[in-house]
Amino acid sequence: MRKCLLYLIFAFLSFTSLAQNKTITGKVISSEDNTAIPGVSVLIKGTIKGTSTDASGAYSLEAGPGENVLVFSFIGMLTQEIVIDNQTVIDVTMKPGAELLNEVVVVGYGTEQKILLTGSVGVLKSEAIKDLPVPSVDGVLQGQVAGVQVSQNSGTPGGGMSVRIRGISSIGANNQPLYVIDGIPVTTGDFAQVGYEGQGINALNDLNPNDIETMSVLKDAAASSIYGARASNGIVLITTKRGKVGKPVVSFNAYAGVQQVWKRLDMLNAKQWMDYRNDLVPGTYSQSDMDNIKTDTNWQDQIFRTGPIQNYELSVQGGTERSKYFVSGNYFDQEGTVIGSAYKRFNTRLNLDTKVSDRFNLGVSIGLTNSTTNRIEGDASLHGPLPNGISTPAVFPVYNPDGTYNQDGPYSNPVSIANGAINQNFTFRTLANVYGEYKILKGLTFTSKWGADFYNLREHAFEYNTVQGQKYNGLGFETYSNVLNLVSNNFLTYVKSFGKHNFEAMGGYSFESKTTRTSFIRAQDFADANLQYINSASTIVSASSSGLDTGLRSFFGRVNYNFADKYLFSVSGRSDASSFFSPQNHSGFFPAASAGWRISEEEFMKSVTPISQLKLRASYGLTGNNDIPPFKYDGQYGTGSYGGKPALIPSNPPSDLKWEATAQLDVGLDIGIIHDRVLLTVDYYDKETSGLLLDRPVPPSTGYTHYLSNIGELQNKGLEFSVQSQILTGELKWNTSLNLSFNRNKVLKLYNHVPIDNLGRGSNRVEEGQPLGIFYSYKSLGVNPSTGDIVFQDTDHNGQITTDDRTKIGDPNPTYTGGFTNNFAYKGFDLAIFLQFSYGNNIFNGSRLFLESLQRGDNQTTAVLRRWEKPGDITDIPRATTDPVAAADNVRVSSRFIEDGSYLRIKNVTLGYTFGRNQL
Repeated sequence: MRKCLLYLIFAFLSFTSLAQNKTITGKVISSEDNTAIPGVSVLIKGTIKGTSTDASGAYSLEAGPGENVLVFSFIGMLTQEIVIDNQTVIDVTMKPGAELLNEVVVVGYGTEQKILLTGSVGVLKSEAIKDLPVPSVDGVLQGQVAGVQVSQNSGTPGGGMSVRIRGISSIGANNQPLYVIDGIPVTTGDFAQVGYEGQGINALNDLNPNDIETMSVLKDAAASSIYGARASNGIVLITTKRGKVGKPVVSFNAYAGVQQVWKRLDMLNAKQWMDYRNDLVPGTYSQSDMDNIKTDTNWQDQIFRTGPIQNYELSVQGGTERSKYFVSGNYFDQEGTVIGSAYKRFNTRLNLDTKVSDRFNLGVSIGLTNSTTNRIEGDASLHGPLPNGISTPAVFPVYNPDGTYNQDGPYSNPVSIANGAINQNFTFRTLANVYGEYKILKGLTFTSKWGADFYNLREHAFEYNTVQGQKYNGLGFETYSNVLNLVSNNFLTYVKSFGKHNFEAMGGYSFESKTTRTSFIRAQDFADANLQYINSASTIVSASSSGLDTGLRSFFGRVNYNFADKYLFSVSGRSDASSFFSPQNHSGFFPAASAGWRISEEEFMKSVTPISQLKLRASYGLTGNNDIPPFKYDGQYGTGSYGGKPALIPSNPPSDLKWEATAQLDVGLDIGIIHDRVLLTVDYYDKETSGLLLDRPVPPSTGYTHYLSNIGELQNKGLEFSVQSQILTGELKWNTSLNLSFNRNKVLKLYNHVPIDNLGRGSNRVEEGQPLGIFYSYKSLGVNPSTGDIVFQDTDHNGQITTDDRTKIGDPNPTYTGGFTNNFAYKGFDLAIFLQFSYGNNIFNGSRLFLESLQRGDNQTTAVLRRWEKPGDITDIPRATTDPVAAADNVRVSSRFIEDGSYLRIKNVTLGYTFGRNQL
């Protein structure tokens, strides 16, 4: 009886189990060729339960009670949701993904379908941005897009970055790309007036990267010439997030972490430095001094710290068919790794879109930013915490016995500078625009967009108890910079199809008005350390103010035509009139043309099933660069005094300036393999800039030394590779993205073939036939074992070392750059690893010029422990010496200080877990 009961219980449980769980099987094929699709993700909707199809396209999984919908997804195919109901076998035919085929890319004054694009455009979406702990838009681009090189100018929180798209296109003008946010060109650059040796202010930091929906980098002339006079350096189009139809979606994002100095300099300790000083000046320290060292300060421990970084943001988006909204707020706080440096930012954004009628759409965007930056002076200053910290010997203490700062070192106490100098910058910015879009007729739309970018920067600096502050009995600065840029874009767009003929035309007019106002005051002799504003100073050392009004008026247009979405053609052009140039040269026209052939749409490619997409494209066009000092074409005057009375002093002779123009050829290939499971893009480009704006020397008898003129030519050519792939598509998913860029830069022409010499601290040179900015100085042959002196190459073989012996000793341009992203997912877990790399460039290590000088009282690196000390020593470090000739050679800029700048960095690692609906 007991046995019978057990059988009944077992049968009941089995029946219950069968009633609760159901095994679903099936096969997935392609609608294009009826072949099986392996690796299709099959997921039970609302859970993290799923599987993937095998090599034959088959799948099997178990669904529980209430789990009634299967989701089939695969890259390049349309995602499908199928209700299970009573089915146990579900076969699926997947179609090419409409969302992929219709994926649009933001281009100048509109959008284009990605598959019909004939220009070279790099696209970065919000998914690739959201997990990057970087505060600025330009930092987001680093290593993410082929052909884009981003380098950090300094370690200052909130500091600027250099962005180069397909190399450097100009020598005398700006090389930063044009940034356009929601269709409005925005103010960029550094408007700081108090110099901190490269520790500048970055106006791009005012945008919260997590407000970005997409970034389009326009690289070739076909894509960028629609921006004409400002397109030679490339264009970065930024689209912020907008509202979506549906219930309100509230998102909260937060991250916190710490930053530390990855590598420190190995500096001499107190005993080692005493030994070095005795070698330099015998008898400086006795043996008793060296045996009874009382102070051995590690100055790097004093000036470096672990810097916390935190970011919090809250956003809400939603809407109806009539009105959509996106609202966000952000707080970012970063303390630098050097004491005294910090950056704090508050952001808020409101984007509204309203469908007023079936024909009229209206929208508005408002972004507000308030930020505070604490800056410290950089490494080229005698008043910076970092240079003073590494230069101060360890024998000097931080504090005196009474608790005051010890100032006995060769320079100012670095801790006293960082803690006692006030260097604060306050930014308030409003970036707003409003647009209207009216459908006049079927296919004909008029768009008008008006924008205002108001940037306000205030700098406040004050020192009293530091060495520099005491020198002036208190030193203060107060500056203001106000920039207002007003923009209006107005254009018509017409779209029409005739059978297999597809036509789109766009034409419009825009104008910009930019006003810049600055004021500057320097004062000294303050009454007290607590009275730090200018009205407390008894002496105004200098005061100035300036105003500048500039404008740009433009007409632009573009025509796209394709036949059967197979043969693609596009022409575009822009005419710009800029106030920067003379009336006879103020207008420039910048046209471009491109074509594409979707080879994969040809009948002979239908049988090549592994190839899902194959497109060949080519383009050629002209772009310009007008980012130069304004009104240089006209005779300019400065102010001064003559005989004790105000006077005007000629500062710039008139000249017939014209536009810098860059002609660019681009040939590209886009390949999709196995239903676009692997996507490969290859581009070759050749761009030449003519009419480079450079200073032309003139005889001093003219009253001038030089004037700006169009006298140079420059070339950049290169290859770009971008690969996206889905390596694993089953329960364990692995996606990768790799970009690789090769750029070769060469100066083609200079005025009278004369090189431009001694640029920067590394003795850079601009020379015909050479890459831009090569290191040009003396080649070190090492240390003479007999004398301990540095030996330099006698290049001209005349038995003397003169300036004629200088030669090329390095190249700052990398052989290639790139980035590599890996995304892993397993059930609810996800892992992202981003690496960025650069190879083949040289750098000039200016710090070693002082820290291995072996001639002064500065602290030195431990490299000098292997210095030459007696005849016969074989080493690469010269002797310590006070001999003026040998000492000068020790700090001569030479190949001794040129180093390999190649690197591979793990830029970001993110680990996350996504909770399913049934887990919450």
